[in-house]
Amino acid sequence: MTKFRRSTSWIASGAIYFLIALGGTILATRSGLNCTAWPFCSGHLSFTDFSLLVAQLPPFTAVTAIVLSVLLVFGAGLLGVAQKQRSLLTLAVAAPILLAFQVILGGVTALWQLPPQIIVALVIFASMITLALLSSKPMAIKEHPARTRAFARLTITSTLCVYVLLLLGSYASGGNANGELLHGVFGFIVGLLMLWTVVSALSRWRIAPGQAIVGLLCGVLFVAQAVIGGLIALGQHSVLITVFHLVLATTVWCVLVLLAALASNQLRALPQSASAQAEEPAELSPARQIIASYIDLMKPHVTVLLLGITAAAMTIAARGLPALTLVFSTLLGGALAAGSANCINCYIDRDIDQIMGRTQRRSLPAGRVEPRQALIFGILLGVISFLLLTVFVNLLSAALALSAILFYVFIYTLWLKRTSVQNIVIGGAAGAVPVLVGWAAVTNAVSPTALWLFAIIFFWTPPHFWALALLIQKDYERAGIPMLPVVKGEAETRWQILLYSLLLLLITLGLFVTHAMGSLYLVGSLLLGGGLVYLAARLWREHSKKWARTLFWYSNMYLAAIFTIMVLDRILH
Repeated sequence: MTKFRRSTSWIASGAIYFLIALGGTILATRSGLNCTAWPFCSGHLSFTDFSLLVAQLPPFTAVTAIVLSVLLVFGAGLLGVAQKQRSLLTLAVAAPILLAFQVILGGVTALWQLPPQIIVALVIFASMITLALLSSKPMAIKEHPARTRAFARLTITSTLCVYVLLLLGSYASGGNANGELLHGVFGFIVGLLMLWTVVSALSRWRIAPGQAIVGLLCGVLFVAQAVIGGLIALGQHSVLITVFHLVLATTVWCVLVLLAALASNQLRALPQSASAQAEEPAELSPARQIIASYIDLMKPHVTVLLLGITAAAMTIAARGLPALTLVFSTLLGGALAAGSANCINCYIDRDIDQIMGRTQRRSLPAGRVEPRQALIFGILLGVISFLLLTVFVNLLSAALALSAILFYVFIYTLWLKRTSVQNIVIGGAAGAVPVLVGWAAVTNAVSPTALWLFAIIFFWTPPHFWALALLIQKDYERAGIPMLPVVKGEAETRWQILLYSLLLLLITLGLFVTHAMGSLYLVGSLLLGGGLVYLAARLWREHSKKWARTLFWYSNMYLAAIFTIMVLDRILH
């Protein structure tokens, strides 16, 4: 069964890559839009007309049906084998669901240069590559575990950045000047990241030659597509050059996915003790240690999600990508505001952070930063954020960001967190303000649609955080924090998670009812919200930490996914 699973995964990966490349070629060349009698169009047959064989069908229907059938059979065969391998089971079930979603997108969205169907297909491709490698036994390599883990993280970061670059390239291909500028600037940054990745891969030549070869191939392909992209920027817009650039860019991403999967799969070869050692931070120089300690105070893992929803709100408000300078200024100001709130939060909670297991390694409990310095740093970040947003964005966005800092510090951290079981419910409002900041940055106002976005994050916060609270309940008990499971018990917490998940599903439908979003959003919100309600119901019925952990993981993905669908719907609506 392992060989069947691996073989089927590779075959499915190849089919999906063919789907991406062929479908993108058809849309990039706009073949088939003026011809309904393939192969004879305008009395002759040319290179570009060849793609009409597929263009005659509904977008990607034939290829999608074949791949979907393979994945459904593959997933069904896997269910009985992977019960004890959650990663395999998750990928096997997710792939056909994503592919079905891709078909729905193909039916409800308009023609786009790099359509949502392909965006989803890229994710499916990554799932299949990962699944194929997880079905193989990784070879052990002689390397410090921390370096193995660092290389895996680097490749994953590069993969995500190239994925974003593909989306920006799609936006720029529509002739939007801001999109072309953003694509070029971000492409330069990604190029530097790719150089780092390739050099890191080549440095592993002796211990992991396969990864080194894949890294080198990825670098060569990236340079080639960058050169062709430069020709396009200089005015060379022939069909062959456009198609070649698209296929090469897609191939770069696919090869990078393979490298990231290889590097991540290598972690499975580490013994359990080595995995624990890999969690320990590598030795840093004093300067880098100081920088890392202050960045840790800003809680960058939380800030990234807030910046993502801010950028999404800006795109929704503008019905497209706003000016690059506005996006940069808003996100920088938002990052500083979030960092300010988190720094001051760390200063106030340093006593309980020493007690809770998951926070003991933070900079203040670990003694890497003095409390007074952390407080000054947090206040400075807040002041700079307000001035930056006021000068380069507008006063309303600056005032909203400042209100979020003050609410998080005084209402949540100093008051509610240690006194009320509703701390997360009310305090979650601070985490919902970034969408208002993004909206105000574009429109200099706060509309009803922006308030709906605010409400979605507000009602998302309780089920998300209470699922985590169920997992670390003992930490909160030791610290004396009145989280819901500590005060009301696990049964009441599970019921509240289900209740808020249902409320969240209803709230998300408000954007469709008010005509702020269209049919694409309706389908996506129902699928994503239905998944959250299902997991909440399983958690309510089955008193298992497993479902709390799954729901917490899914809720993170849910928020990113639903805002992505909002952006797509708003652009195409």
